[in-house]
Amino acid sequence: MNFEQGNTNTRVVLNEYLPQGIISASYFSVDKSQVVPSPDTLANDQVLVSIGALSMDPHLRLFITESDSDKSTDSYNPHDLHPLGEAMSSIGVGTVVASNSKRFSVGDRVRATDMPWQEFAVLPDHLLEKLPGDDSIALEDYIGVLGMPAFTAYLGVVTLGQAKTGETLLVSAASGAVGQMVVQLAKARGLTVVGVAGSDQKTAYVSKIGADAVINYKTCGDFEQAIKAAAPQGIDVYFDSVGGEFLDATLLNLNSRARVILCGSMTTFGADRSTVKGVKNLDTMIVKEVVMRGLFYQPHVGTQAEADFV
Repeated sequence: MNFEQGNTNTRVVLNEYLPQGIISASYFSVDKSQVVPSPDTLANDQVLVSIGALSMDPHLRLFITESDSDKSTDSYNPHDLHPLGEAMSSIGVGTVVASNSKRFSVGDRVRATDMPWQEFAVLPDHLLEKLPGDDSIALEDYIGVLGMPAFTAYLGVVTLGQAKTGETLLVSAASGAVGQMVVQLAKARGLTVVGVAGSDQKTAYVSKIGADAVINYKTCGDFEQAIKAAAPQGIDVYFDSVGGEFLDATLLNLNSRARVILCGSMTTFGADRSTVKGVKNLDTMIVKEVVMRGLFYQPHVGTQAEADFV
């Protein structure tokens, strides 16, 4: 993106919080009222970044949804909502085009977990991570195969899931950004992999990237029996991104000392929680000594797990 001071700085602004249901572009607008900031306006320890790529992830819904069902939960915190009238933000990467920081120079490639959805942004240097200067690696790869989706997959499969060669791993949302990384990482480590997706096109893709068996959850019928047919040997690691009835059915197919990694809950995102079917088979975990734990990548940034991943 060419940097010219005074040019229009296009932004995508959040205008309205989402109610329950499907997200729509109507809650956002494209704003062209601002201009690219001048390097002369940078305060100490600030840089001007030309934003190259942004990640659009399911968990962003948590910061733009305001509904009665969300307010009724203990986790609801109105201060967590993204402010209206401001550019939306997410994980992003870019290039420094002006700097008043000792940490960054013009031309440095950077990543931030809270990058605004606009062409250029002034950011404090402590929010930025300097990326390797290897131009053979595309900038957008640092929000994909070298970024959050792959790191999340690594945490779930290796760090927390402790997957071992010869075991069987089941992954829901297997065609998604994280799920497809889980499939490939587990196969590379010698596991049998069963993927779950919701269309023929998606299941074909999951098979293509290495899954040994694939379940189309929209056409398979009874979830418990579909899992049993795909993995009669049982499940040792379940990487879950959906929750609800499929998680409940998986609990009935787990082996002793299986590990369940809760990475997402698509069945509840934007849903009326009073209508969501919950999990009923938790008692099956007791005798089998199953471990279930949540996974959010951010607390693991900067840890030994990230060093091992890199």
